[in-house]
Amino acid sequence: MLIEDLYRPRWHEQMEEVIKRMVESVIKNEQVIINEIKDWENSPKRKLMLIGDMYYKNKMDIEKKTRDAEWKSNIKLIHGYVKKLVDQKVGYTLAKMPSVTSENTEYQKKLNDIFDAGMINRLRKVGKEAINKGVAYLHPYFNEDGDLSFMRFPAEQIIPFYTDSENMEIESFLRVFETNHYEGTTKKTLKKVEHYHREGISHFVFEGSTLISDIPAGGEQGYHFLLGNQPALWEKIPLIHFRYNEEEQPLVEQIKSLVDNYNTQASTNADVLADIPNFIYKLINYGGVDLKEFINDLNIYRVVKTDENGDVGKLTADIQTEANEKELERTRRAIYELGRGVDTLHENLGNASGVALKFRYSDLDMDCNILESEMQSSIEHMMWFVTHYLVMVGQGDFTNEKIKFVFNRDIIINEVEAVEMCEKSVGIIDDQTNRENHPWYTPEVEDRLAKQKEEEQKEIDEYQEALEKQRQSQSEVTDNE
Repeated sequence: MLIEDLYRPRWHEQMEEVIKRMVESVIKNEQVIINEIKDWENSPKRKLMLIGDMYYKNKMDIEKKTRDAEWKSNIKLIHGYVKKLVDQKVGYTLAKMPSVTSENTEYQKKLNDIFDAGMINRLRKVGKEAINKGVAYLHPYFNEDGDLSFMRFPAEQIIPFYTDSENMEIESFLRVFETNHYEGTTKKTLKKVEHYHREGISHFVFEGSTLISDIPAGGEQGYHFLLGNQPALWEKIPLIHFRYNEEEQPLVEQIKSLVDNYNTQASTNADVLADIPNFIYKLINYGGVDLKEFINDLNIYRVVKTDENGDVGKLTADIQTEANEKELERTRRAIYELGRGVDTLHENLGNASGVALKFRYSDLDMDCNILESEMQSSIEHMMWFVTHYLVMVGQGDFTNEKIKFVFNRDIIINEVEAVEMCEKSVGIIDDQTNRENHPWYTPEVEDRLAKQKEEEQKEIDEYQEALEKQRQSQSEVTDNE
């Protein structure tokens, strides 16, 4: 044995030290979550979500505009192009009640109950958020009555983790949000984290920069929901994403710089118009004390004191705004082109023919086609939760049933041309198809037509009955003669 061996730690002590270092080198699950949250909160994608939401609410960068001199104006003109374009797309695609149909009569009744006015309104809000933020999320849950419902999670709160390269199947997700509570009489803000995974939900809360288990909220909750009093797990992660497009790119990213430029140009031009008067006084040998006295004499007495050989003249200010107006018009056209919308101030829009209208709506139609395609896929995912819920509560197994979900778009047409086409189509196609293509057609028309036919038939029957009575009366008179 060498002398240095006497000073070396024993073998098991060495292994304990190795294991200790290995354990310390492994990042805890809580630390991984903290790292993911930090990356997400500093990511350009989340910042764009917040910008999209702010610009929709007309909170824009022009509000940061300053002035370089105290006497100068600082007008801040905000133009709500983002809100207008978003509302255009939502109104065009989701303004009308969509059609949800199934060949299974019993399933159709369930669908009518699920897709009520509240659900349709929720889908409109999801569509609006998807356009503003690139993506929106719905979370299936059970309400106080034990019925399946869907809650909208703000997109900036959600950090999804996908299992596939196309980001379709969610493995788990984090929800990071703040909530207020009182400690005694002191109001405090808590930053909470919910981790939804296949084994349930893990609840955390930040304590300083440390993440600890949120025991009051449920801690390590080994289930997704309670079915009655029984804990249960979804086979899929309970989150449904609704994308504006495949890249989850919000509308504001396409047009923010253009809207900022429009606001800046318009505000700067307004400053110039406010700061430069229509004319400037030219004083020669002014006999007063100061300029305030000059303005006072001019406003009150309409005269000005001058010394010998004195004079008062005016210099007109020639304000050039033509270049600025051209820049504003160019920017406006670019906003509608890149934002894929319809400029409703176009001078020929109101008198355009049907073909011209379709051409001018082509960009909007194309963008809404992409949105509709993404929403169709998301609704299919949502229906998985609906059908499995119906199985759970014993209301039938419709998992293999197909549904048809049709977005009834609010298409702009030339009504005069549409009516003329309907008139020319009489006898060529059936009457109901012709009616359905009439610009004033609604499903209630069929009920009214049926009622109208009943009333007409009733009048005919009453008329024939009166004729028959008259005929019988005349016949009796003839027989008596």
